[in-house]
Formats: sequence, C-alpha cells, structure tokens
Amino acid sequence: MFKRSLAVIGAISLTLSACGGSKGSSAEQYKGCSNEGQKAQGPDGIPLACIMNSAGELMWDLDGNAPMEGGSMMSLKSILGGECAADGPSTYSAGIGDAAQWSYIIPLGAMISSHITPIDHIYVVYPQGSDGSAAGTFTVTAPADGTVVSVEDFQMTNDYPYPDYRVVIAHSCDLYSVFIHVGELQGALAEAATAAKSNGGAWSGSIAVKAGDVIADDSQAPGYDFSTFATAAKTEMINPASYFEKEAWKPYTANPLDFFPADVKAAYEAKSLRTANPIGGTIFHDVDGTAQGVWFVKDTNGYRGKGDEKASYNNHGKVAHGYWDTHLAFAPDAVDPKSFIYSIGDWEGCPCQFMSIGNVDPSSVKSGGQPTVVDLVEYSQVAPDGSPMDPTKPVKGYTLKAGTTIVGSVAFQVNSDGTMTVEKRPGKDAASFTGFGAGAVTYVR
Repeated sequence: MFKRSLAVIGAISLTLSACGGSKGSSAEQYKGCSNEGQKAQGPDGIPLACIMNSAGELMWDLDGNAPMEGGSMMSLKSILGGECAADGPSTYSAGIGDAAQWSYIIPLGAMISSHITPIDHIYVVYPQGSDGSAAGTFTVTAPADGTVVSVEDFQMTNDYPYPDYRVVIAHSCDLYSVFIHVGELQGALAEAATAAKSNGGAWSGSIAVKAGDVIADDSQAPGYDFSTFATAAKTEMINPASYFEKEAWKPYTANPLDFFPADVKAAYEAKSLRTANPIGGTIFHDVDGTAQGVWFVKDTNGYRGKGDEKASYNNHGKVAHGYWDTHLAFAPDAVDPKSFIYSIGDWEGCPCQFMSIGNVDPSSVKSGGQPTVVDLVEYSQVAPDGSPMDPTKPVKGYTLKAGTTIVGSVAFQVNSDGTMTVEKRPGKDAASFTGFGAGAVTYVR
C-alpha cells in the first residue's frame, strides 16, 4: 500500500563548526577536546560532550543526555543545511501536485511497522495501477520560491529499481520543504541528480526554484512523502533533545496543509483520510505526567537508538533489529484519533502496532499510580458505513476495530521522575501479571 514509504530515511549528518556557549566554554568538533566528559555548547546552544572515539582520540560529540534549557532547539538551518533567506516566504503560494490525480493522503502521525513513533510526513498516494505511466503524467512542484539545498539519490544508495530522490528546499530560514521518494528530477535539479551520482548519491549546493516549478516527474512509480518544517510549528514534545543525534528536524514538524493557499488546502484536505482536526494530522502526542506519547529506552541515544539503521525486517516476523528496537509510542491513531495505538519497537523481534482490549487511553494512566496492564490485540479498519474495509483501498474517515485474540500484554507505570517502567509480555494476558519482573525496562522521553 505504501509505495516505498517504509524505507528508513537516513539521518542528516550534523556539521558542528565553531562553537561557543553562554557558559564560557567553546569547542570545534574536529579539533578535539582535552578531557573526556568535558561539556561545551555548539551552534544554537547544542550541548556537546568530550568523548573517546574508536581511534582512541578525544573529540566533541552531541551530548544526548544533556537537558534542554528553556526549551531551546537547534535552528532549522543548522539541521537541514544550505543557504537560506531570512526574509523568504513563511507560507506556500502553490501546491505540490494535482490533487485531482491523487487517490488519497495519509496524514501525519502514522505508526507503521518500523516507524514506531508518529511519522513526520504525509503520504501522497496515487490510484492503483498508476505505475509505469507515460512521462509527464504525474509531476511534483515547488510550493513556494526557495532554494534546493540538498538531493539524495535513493536509487543509488538504497538500490531502488527506479529513479527515487529526496529533495530539501529552503524557502526561508524558518520554512523548509522535504520531498522523499520523488521520481526523475527536472530542470536545473537534473544537474544536481547527475552530481549526486558522482558523489556517492548525495549533493548539496544552491539551486533557485520558483513556486509552481516542476521539480520531479513522478510518473514511473507515483507516490511520495512530503514534510513541512517550520519555526512557527507548535511543538509539544516534552524533550526535543531526544532527537539531537538523529532527525533533529522533528520538533519543527508542521501540518503541511496549513501552509497552502486556501483553495489548495481545501483540495488537499478533501484527499486526507482523516476527518478530525487537524485534517493533515500531527506527530505531537506527549502528555506530561502520563503514559501517552513517545518514549525511548533509557541510555540508548534517544531516537538514534542502538540498532542497525538499515536492518531488514519482516513485519510480524522475528527478524527485526534496528534503531527502532528501543522506541515506544502510546498514541492516538493518525486517521482515527479516538483509537489508541500501542507501537512497540521490539516485540519478539517485530516492530509492531497493536490496540488494547477496551481501547485504553494512555493519557489516563498518570504518574503515581499502580502498574497498568493492558491486553494487546491486532486491529482492522472499518469503513464509515460500518462495513469491513480493504486496507489497500482506504476510505476517508475510517475507524479502527480491535480484535479479540490476545497476543500478549504490556505492563507500564509512570514514575514521579518522568520515566516509565515497561514490561513487554508476549503470550501472557493481563490477568496473569503479579508485578514487574526481570524483563522490565526503564523508558524516558
């Protein structure tokens, strides 16, 4: 159903140049540091720690364990790179494609297989049977004036059998667009595609684009992902620092549909599978003092985790061990927010999503209470008219229906220090729980 959409997107490398902080410390990542454990601040207040690398050399690295100060975050420019205009567009003035050609949009916040935490992009999905369409049938356009600052060739780096690119556009220093899995690049971007192939699959630079310019022909394998990252995004993450080492842009995730002109927004909202506001979805579900939201096993580098970023997996199989193993999310479904998903990175090797018997709301589980244990079940989709829905042919406004066969249970307790104790219990129902055992693990935001 999700053409190419389950590919794990590689993290952008963060380049830390001259650093300085309000505490009077300074450092440069590649000049090394003098004392292991030493702390400093980098650009935009990025916390650094002096570590010993694999070559036995001291160097500055991101300090993933450092607390946030004043809720500060890295700037979008420092994360996504390239040159940006401080006075550039703050909203879009054009669309990214013709909604009349689309089948539907999957909103922000989906939790799918190894995407354990809510996904930071929408999916643009074309009708089945669109693959191999004539060149020029489906095009992707720039939503506003800006500068293309980076291109990644997934056909080269991920061995896809068709043209497949990631494109980052800086519309201003406060607004970036990211396209993932678009087809053959067009116009001036074709030069960037050629350069990427001669540079290990990656290009960075500066190519000006205008609103409405065709940037890609997506006819061969139609369908792509689209993200909007904006300084104006309403961030409700309890700890954005968990993303410092991987996908640091996530705290800036905005609902893309809110940035389009009114007529374009209306056309795109009509294609979204979601009917509840915000129609474009959200990734922000953290509720302080409760179990709801995104969690990571303590001391596992937050979102970066510890596993192999390109690990293979087979959903509901026993072979998945990647960076997502240490991820956990208890959050509303992206399309049916009245249904709560228990998304678990490593369920006997499976990156899996479940519902609970009774559809237990994780925000109702608060700090200071006794352990909560819920029975986990598979679930299906139901069309608005109440009939079973084919998941490959989703209907706008569908709801989820919990199954009845218990596959196991999960016990969890929100602690007064903001952590959560979790024990995954495959094959054991909630009634058999007598207290946390040796398998209990501490999670943090």
